Amino acid sequence: MPTRRSIRYRAVLAAAVVTATAAALAPVQHAAATDTATVDPFRDTTTVLFSSPNVPSGCYRIPSVTRAVDGTLLAFAEHRFHTCADKSNIETVVRRLPPGATEWLPPETVVRGEPGAPEAPATRGNPGPVVYRKLPGAPSTDAPHGRIVLLGTHNPVNPETPGSNHRNAPRTPYVVHSDDNGATWSQPTTLSHLDDPAWGHYATGPVHAIQLTRGAHAGRIIAGINYGHGTAHGAMLVYSDDAGVTWHRGARAEYPAERRLVPQEHSLVELANGDVMVWTRQNWSRGTPEEEADPNVRPHRAIAISKDGGATYHRDFTLVPGFEAPPIQSSALRLRATDEGDAYNRILTMAPSVNVEPRIRPTIRSSFDEGLSWQSVDTPLDSSDEGNQVYGTNDRDVSVEECACWGGYSDMVELPGGNVGLLYERGTTDYRSEIAFVRLSARDLNTPSRTHDLRGRTALAFDGVSTTRGRFGRGLSFDGQQGRVQLPYRTTPVLGTGDFTVSTWIRYDDTSRDQALFWAYGMNGAPQVWLRAEPGRDRLRGTVTTETGSTTVTSADAYADGGWHHVVLRRQGGRVSLLVDGVAVGTASGAAGAVRSSDPTPVYIGQRLDGANRFHGAMDEFRVYDRALSGVELTWLRFGNLGGKRGLTAHLPMNAVLPPSA
Repeated sequence: MPTRRSIRYRAVLAAAVVTATAAALAPVQHAAATDTATVDPFRDTTTVLFSSPNVPSGCYRIPSVTRAVDGTLLAFAEHRFHTCADKSNIETVVRRLPPGATEWLPPETVVRGEPGAPEAPATRGNPGPVVYRKLPGAPSTDAPHGRIVLLGTHNPVNPETPGSNHRNAPRTPYVVHSDDNGATWSQPTTLSHLDDPAWGHYATGPVHAIQLTRGAHAGRIIAGINYGHGTAHGAMLVYSDDAGVTWHRGARAEYPAERRLVPQEHSLVELANGDVMVWTRQNWSRGTPEEEADPNVRPHRAIAISKDGGATYHRDFTLVPGFEAPPIQSSALRLRATDEGDAYNRILTMAPSVNVEPRIRPTIRSSFDEGLSWQSVDTPLDSSDEGNQVYGTNDRDVSVEECACWGGYSDMVELPGGNVGLLYERGTTDYRSEIAFVRLSARDLNTPSRTHDLRGRTALAFDGVSTTRGRFGRGLSFDGQQGRVQLPYRTTPVLGTGDFTVSTWIRYDDTSRDQALFWAYGMNGAPQVWLRAEPGRDRLRGTVTTETGSTTVTSADAYADGGWHHVVLRRQGGRVSLLVDGVAVGTASGAAGAVRSSDPTPVYIGQRLDGANRFHGAMDEFRVYDRALSGVELTWLRFGNLGGKRGLTAHLPMNAVLPPSA
């Protein structure tokens, strides 16, 4: 029987064949308009800010948005005068919504033309705004608190052909600023030292830049740059420590064209541990329609990490398989952070959600583990694992014509009360038809429920987890389909380089498949630790993997008898033991060293990190210690649920599933 995924792919393969050889931003041949009204689930909170009724004879494109210190919202866009070509005659415009106002002010020009000749044709685009705030401990500067800094790119345009795409024109970044919350703007300052004459293509953003708030580089502004020359594609960060007055080249990576890794259009997020995540379009050369349709074969997102404030890449760009999106920019925004008092971390991203062209079904997806995994677009629509489609019917089996839900570039901004403002391109037959601003509340986003962690934070309980009779009081039931629990994100690991103990109670009788009890930190040979029930082989299996090797312990029974069993995986002096109901059922040596890398990877209960091996049964009293508990201490845990606090890094009593946080 075909799956929802395969049906959906077949529905878009015809469109993929048509566009397989087109450039990513070239004019698209669209299907005839449908008579069916496009579903707009957020119609009541949506305002169309820029309309392009004559596409492709001119349009508004490349939205970006920010919120000034006085609360004014500023929505930027490129106004492309003659055609929708990328390097034609373009000005950057802004619409403002002052605090307390209910109607947006008319569009105003931010920057246009050439120095001394504002009416001269030129490309002034790729707006990347950021609001500078004076932060404690940040470098001092004469710039005022609240200055709005806007990066962009410029290239000359031939006055005789202002609507042409001047692909070979030299491009140079520039910066403008506003000290009155976007009412007026400075003249552009060229930043030629951030460019190189050998580079042809050059683009800032296009999305908001960020200001760091954590660590040694607090106060620093960072923006993404991509460039290209004859044989390579470059991905670079640029930064300023004085409110955008002076700029420096930072992290930089180049990839030969034949490698087919083309990171472009970077969206930046500061992680809770102070790292910078670079979330990037992966601009593959076109493959076959079948390859393009599969996000695991042709992933269109890549990610890199900087640990020094954007100066270098700590981890180079790697592809993100499984994330369905065509080759397109996708904005990203941090919405919640545990180090700021929130119960959990949340990062949002927005992109069309079909892996091939055309660009349809714009969808916001969330990551609750600092960008390591994302909500899907193929789970039940009311699931906390499902992203939120913001335009068009969420019936993914309908055709492109029936959906009439084109979506393109976007940006997001945090609003008061934890709400979100989304500015994005959309249309019924063309994603360049209009740019709309939509307000989303926390209730509009699919959010996991919670369960308490007695170490002071909240674990996330995804759909498919409910309460049941536990070994001590209540426990959690996992449905084997969606259910999982994610431990709270921590900048320091619950499992480290030394001894540890992982303890929990399990009850299950499903012998049809392997089922992960918990999985921490890595996969595919990376440092990791996990425990899995493998009833088909009549065993429990625990694995500890370090940089020097992997050690596995197994039992001679799977304990899939429907009764409660106390299961412990313990490392002591490099020796790993698996204990069930107080009895050592497996031991092995050679497991010394760190079980996690330097990345803040998650700990899941009830599934592998990639979503496989979902547990079907009940669990209770999950604990992690950063030391090896003695036999006496394990007896106290087993018979009286009495666990000491020394070395306890996580403890989920699993007594309740709480509603999602507001």
